[in-house]
Amino acid sequence: MKVIMLPCVEGGIGHVSRTATLARALKRADPSVEIEYVIDMVRLRPPNVEMTMQMGYQPRLLPPISRHNRNAVARACLGDADVIVDDTARYLLPLRACVPGAAWVSIPIPPVGDELFGDWPMMKQMDAIIWAYAPLVALPEELSLVQELVVKTGPFLDLSSVPDRESARTTLGAEPGSPMILYAVRNFPFSREFGIRVLSSVYGAAERLRRSSHPGLRLHLIAVHDREELRSILGLEAFPDWVRLEGVVPQADALRHISAADIVIGEGTSTMHEAAAMGTPMVLVPGPISETLLLGEALGRHEAAHSFLPDAVSAEALEGAFRAVLDRPEETRAMLDRARTLITGGGGVEAAARLILDIGAKRHRAAATA
Repeated sequence: MKVIMLPCVEGGIGHVSRTATLARALKRADPSVEIEYVIDMVRLRPPNVEMTMQMGYQPRLLPPISRHNRNAVARACLGDADVIVDDTARYLLPLRACVPGAAWVSIPIPPVGDELFGDWPMMKQMDAIIWAYAPLVALPEELSLVQELVVKTGPFLDLSSVPDRESARTTLGAEPGSPMILYAVRNFPFSREFGIRVLSSVYGAAERLRRSSHPGLRLHLIAVHDREELRSILGLEAFPDWVRLEGVVPQADALRHISAADIVIGEGTSTMHEAAAMGTPMVLVPGPISETLLLGEALGRHEAAHSFLPDAVSAEALEGAFRAVLDRPEETRAMLDRARTLITGGGGVEAAARLILDIGAKRHRAAATA
């Protein structure tokens, strides 16, 4: 069986990592499954190609589609699939008409405005719709239009091989007693204006803490696309030695960084899910889209993390949140317990993998009968 992943590539790298988590679960359940990635070049943000390759996949590139090339392009990129899985890329569903033998499974995000209602005729044509969120984020009312297709799995988490905090800190060379703040920059996926505000606020808050109660604090920036750009944004002649920068790292390394951190800056959904499940304290600055805002607001409302609306992000505000996490250990432990309870549970990625394998098997049986 061949499964083709169509992750959204116009935003952050979370959709690539989520489908990669699903791909690993599929291979565990059935080692004979083949996995391919198809990347839409029209909406592409370049770090997503790098991220896909870091996962071990050489993606097929989907060029711009026209009436003249759509059949040939669809068959070349998707024609050998038994199951196509799109992660927030359901706009590509019309290409299924060119490859009618493939099943189609969609992973949506909570809708922006009335988008899902407008898309329901397309979603009616899918074999299944996976809702990969904890009950903390309510199922959108519009999904009642396709409720017979919806399978609630909960978040996709694959953390069994992630080292514990002390082991992770040792492998990263973290100094004992030096708190570490982790922020995945990711080339500002939620807009440049928002990204610059968050980066400047995180850096400013860390700098304030180093000058006062936490002189040994370290700031670790990963998924950095352009170091010189960040240096210029922060107005630095050079990065100080307490700031560590790395480029896009494989998913296993990203999870190791989350495990090692004392505080994770949560912008995207995958980071929030993973940090909560691993018991790493979070300060949430959710990107200004409904998916992340809904999850960030819900975690904040349940006192499972410190959460800020985009307009409230500042160095002063983040400094206060960082101090609360680092200086009030009992309160922080209670927050971690609430976050883990709210995020974990449900069938998760293993349930999603079983669903896809079952759909693929039914397709094979139907084709054999025909």
